[in-house]
Amino acid sequence: MGREEAVVVGVIGACGGAGASTLAAALADGLRRAGRRPLLVDLATRGGGIDVLLGIDHREGPRWADLRDARGEVDGRALAGLLPTWCAVPVLSAHRTDPAVLDQGVVVDVCSALADACDVLVLDLPRAALAAGAGGGADLSTGAAAGAGADAEHAALVGACDALFLVTPLELPAVAGAVAAVALARRSGADRSMRLVARRPAPGRLDPWEVSDVVGLPLACVVGWDRTLAARVDRGQGPPVGARRPLGRAGRELGALVTAGTLARTPAVA
Repeated sequence: MGREEAVVVGVIGACGGAGASTLAAALADGLRRAGRRPLLVDLATRGGGIDVLLGIDHREGPRWADLRDARGEVDGRALAGLLPTWCAVPVLSAHRTDPAVLDQGVVVDVCSALADACDVLVLDLPRAALAAGAGGGADLSTGAAAGAGADAEHAALVGACDALFLVTPLELPAVAGAVAAVALARRSGADRSMRLVARRPAPGRLDPWEVSDVVGLPLACVVGWDRTLAARVDRGQGPPVGARRPLGRAGRELGALVTAGTLARTPAVA
């Protein structure tokens, strides 16, 4: 399947600990359940790895550290077939014992190749990507990135996203972070493809729809609180995404939005 048929969806947190990686995983699972062929990519190449969160860090398969020399023409289908899987979704992650410092162009080239191996590429984006986003964009069909360094590559991938989900806990500091994130996204026009995902609990009883108005983004989904999440992750079982669990429902809801094509970019606000 060619890049022109693939959808690129980014998930980013409004603050540290927002749960963007968890939501990205739930979205990928929701897309799989909807009959799509998603592929999940953790773009924090120097981090601990989303594979730890998912409980698949013991499984064999390439990580970012193994792709240091992956430049130019990368066989995305072959690479996707080697990746470890979670809920039948291929996952490209960092490695906790070998955080990768990658040469310029590697991230975009690899993501461009993987976009040819799936029909939805789900990107777990670091928060710094929006700060860099004012500087440029990318075309995943060519792997072209503006500028230099990891920040430029992350900014390029933000620009390539057909939809961006901003995960925001229902707490005042997180809402302030979301307002700042939207301001940064607006500088590059990325806010046109951005939607709010509100995460419960709401200890101060913030209303998700009021938060949507304050942040200035359409509300895509409200994720309920699952008290079993932390314990499952600590036991290496991964996030609970069953049909009756809050994350499972959210993943299917967001997956349905992506599948239905209802997340087209909205006109920029003057």
